[in-house]
Amino acid sequence: MKRLLTLSIVQRFGLQAGLLCGLGVAFVVAEAPDVEATGGACRAEDECSFDKPNFMLILDYSSSMNNLFGTSTTQTRWDAAVDAIEALVAFQSGYLDENTHLALMRFGHDPDPSTPGTTIPVDVNTNPLAPLVDGYRVDVPWYDPADVTNNPWFECNGVSITDALNALQPPGSSPTEGIGTWTKNALDQTQILIAQSDADHPGDGGVGLPNGRYYGNIVITDGRWSGPDGVTQPPAEDPNQTADDLFNNDGVPTYVVAVDLAGMGLMEADELAMAGGTMTAVEATSPADLIAALQQIISDVQSTVVIPECIAGLPRVMIILDASSSMLNVGNSFGSQGNTGWDQAREALAGAMSLFDATLMTGEAVEDLLHLGLTVFGSPGEESVLIDYGPCMKDNFDWALDPNTSCVSPGCTDPWGGPQIDWTSQDGMLPPPEFDLPTFSHMPNCDLSFGDLRCLGSGTYTHLGLELAAANQAAYSTASLMPGVAFPTNPMTQYINILITDGDYSTYSTDAEVQAALEGMFGGGVPTYVIAFGSGTTAPAVVDKLTAMACWGSGGVLDTASSPWTCPGGEDFFASSNATDLQQALLSILQNVTFDPCCDFNDCSLTPEPTTNEPDPVAAPTSTSGDGDGDGDGDGDGDGDGDP
Repeated sequence: MKRLLTLSIVQRFGLQAGLLCGLGVAFVVAEAPDVEATGGACRAEDECSFDKPNFMLILDYSSSMNNLFGTSTTQTRWDAAVDAIEALVAFQSGYLDENTHLALMRFGHDPDPSTPGTTIPVDVNTNPLAPLVDGYRVDVPWYDPADVTNNPWFECNGVSITDALNALQPPGSSPTEGIGTWTKNALDQTQILIAQSDADHPGDGGVGLPNGRYYGNIVITDGRWSGPDGVTQPPAEDPNQTADDLFNNDGVPTYVVAVDLAGMGLMEADELAMAGGTMTAVEATSPADLIAALQQIISDVQSTVVIPECIAGLPRVMIILDASSSMLNVGNSFGSQGNTGWDQAREALAGAMSLFDATLMTGEAVEDLLHLGLTVFGSPGEESVLIDYGPCMKDNFDWALDPNTSCVSPGCTDPWGGPQIDWTSQDGMLPPPEFDLPTFSHMPNCDLSFGDLRCLGSGTYTHLGLELAAANQAAYSTASLMPGVAFPTNPMTQYINILITDGDYSTYSTDAEVQAALEGMFGGGVPTYVIAFGSGTTAPAVVDKLTAMACWGSGGVLDTASSPWTCPGGEDFFASSNATDLQQALLSILQNVTFDPCCDFNDCSLTPEPTTNEPDPVAAPTSTSGDGDGDGDGDGDGDGDGDP
């Protein structure tokens, strides 16, 4: 049975800091490989928002690797290991190859450790061009130490690793001679390589420090460790000592894959993993297990190291939606289904071809590259954060803005029936639809009017919505910097507001209140884009207000001497009158947002975030857009697993 392991992000960054010193460079490096990308796009590290992790694949090259892998296969352990590493490089369309730096070391033993440059005769006979020297060989390094100019990393060199392995013969053996398993030496040499790599790349921040580059070792072994003679086990050659030092002083974990091991061999592999901070070895009892074991390790590191770094680089966008009663009216009457400003806004934000589904110039969907939130405002006390920043939130938006959601008898029997309607806000984390993140529904008031059929009761207190969005962003930013959060940020995370409004705030908010809120957020690094929505936004006085808001939210200088007002050095507002216009305005804003091309790991249609293993929720029968199951995962089947 395969056993899994976890290295938490708290473990990774809560380690005692300690830099290596005084370690000499005494390693054998193969000729620098011709770098070739495994996947379609090889992105250099300077294109990424994070330092790519460095992995050393430490492969047992002892003669026992020639044994058959178990009793039900004709494949040797060596051939299975080569196949598994090839599968690892190609895993998730080359994710590991493109988003990490890989190196390959083989190890055996050293017949004469007191003499530098010692080889093993049976190994030289087998691989005369690439023999082990002093018990190990680095077939593919992270970089070329001889390039003293800037020590560039070898990017996307997975093919170089598989080519090197395929060019090798299996480990040599003869009736009188074989290759042993001096594991500690391989870890010692890796520690030296890490120290030298850190010294050659001073911009990395220091190995073992919270802002330093992540290093990880993956030891693939099929036998018990030995000393340099390949047979005995001197206590001084126990590899646990180096694994413990690497983890506790350098912050470098050692993952161990136990190939076809049992008894004492498996126990020693577990001890090595425990010393290396990864708790237990991953047991591979078949070639398929071996592939799965390596993929599990990478998935673990991906989820605890790479993805959190990427998540922090994904922009956070807060939609601030006008929830005044006029959003329910058409002219001097309440609107019919699909014709109100509210319905049109919901369609643009979460309909069949919504903002979430739009494709950016990078080729990815908006929902895969943004964490979106939703804030509404009306009269005092109505301002509310319905949805905080989160990924794959299309279903949440759709449900929260659906008039049917908040239409509960006896206060409401027809959400488009006109005044008087008493709406009931719903909690989306309760069944149904059991969203994983807090989600609340909201509707503008539709109270009795005076002599006509309009909905009334919710004003356009724009400054209250802006102030709430500012307070929420500040609280979210602080909380998301804490360790262990699901969706971490960093000080460089982009925040953007998009204000969608259909009217003049002049009888509800003062210019000073709105200006203070917008300029305050811009001064804190959060710009606000303004979209005018509806036919009531074309009057000259309203145009001036919209121009002013766009100017204050973008750092421009408002010129009130001109008519209409202008904003030199700042953004203008976007005009829209229907769902299609609104969607285009939203997309125009987001096309200017910068994204990390190395972080296109998310696919809301396949691997949604957030999701849990909650019971199947019951789909709301009135939902007209989104995937229809109401669980916020985008898969359409309601089971929360992300599979269509």
